[in-house]
Amino acid sequence: MPKKGRYAHLKGSSAYYPFGARTTLRKRQRRHVVLLRVVGLVLFVPVAALVIRQVAFRGGQPRKPESVPFSAYAETAENSGPVATPAADAPVTVTVRPADSAAENAGLSGMPSTAEASKPAAPDSDSANKPARQILPQYQELYQENPDMVGWLTVEAAGIDYPVVQTPGDNEYYLRRGFDGLYSMAGTLFLDEQCSLYDPATANWIIYGHNMNDGSMFGQLALYEEESFYQEHPTFSFDTLYEEMEFEIVAVIYTKLGSDSLPYYTFFDASDKTEWQQRYDAVMQRELYDTGVEAQYGDQLLTLSTCGDTNEDRLAVIAKRIR
Repeated sequence: MPKKGRYAHLKGSSAYYPFGARTTLRKRQRRHVVLLRVVGLVLFVPVAALVIRQVAFRGGQPRKPESVPFSAYAETAENSGPVATPAADAPVTVTVRPADSAAENAGLSGMPSTAEASKPAAPDSDSANKPARQILPQYQELYQENPDMVGWLTVEAAGIDYPVVQTPGDNEYYLRRGFDGLYSMAGTLFLDEQCSLYDPATANWIIYGHNMNDGSMFGQLALYEEESFYQEHPTFSFDTLYEEMEFEIVAVIYTKLGSDSLPYYTFFDASDKTEWQQRYDAVMQRELYDTGVEAQYGDQLLTLSTCGDTNEDRLAVIAKRIR
């Protein structure tokens, strides 16, 4: 009788199979092992590439360039010859249109579904009468790399230091794309298509970002749920392509989709002071604590939005521009 240990890797009582049967069974098992290894390798390579891209290359996000004074930039340009300036040295305008079916994802970025987002009319302005602008020197190269860029958000205390993009007509284009346009689980911070940064600016700018477990994007925005953290870090910066700005936090709110009659994520603009005050008061009812800072009609608001513990929860940090 053959020793069973010799064929322990075979299934059942295969140790007692005839030699030919054992050989066939082993071949089949070897093919299965090879197939599993190939499938595992095929799955492992892209996952590993995504992890490396996220960790080592910031998910396709550039580092913030150092601020360069216009005087120094002009002197450098004079010494080095003519410098090609991007087409957006003319004013960049935003066309506001109703969101379409592509914006029906209420995912980790904190972006509401289409049915819950208001659709204000696009501002009527004559581009021929708009003043020309000069892109800040530190952002000119990045803008040439990606013309969807509209600014840079830095909340140092929460590990946020990323470019902000905007794609009117395809609001969620960067939901799973890096700044370089390649696939990225973390996506890119993006300004809602219904917001306008200028000519004229909408009352409230909303920037969405994923609540990433690794702390990237808006993964550490929840630190502001603690009042003590806010007291230590009450301000942050947001630069448009043309202007550096500082913002002071007014409120930190937590809510659920569909639970508010006038939710923050539908507040983009107001026709008059009465409507603005109504929208502002509705948002402030959800504040987690009193910051002691209040906004007034005419203040430029900026809202950072992400999801909470579930896809239905929403966390938002609302700030006003420091004049």
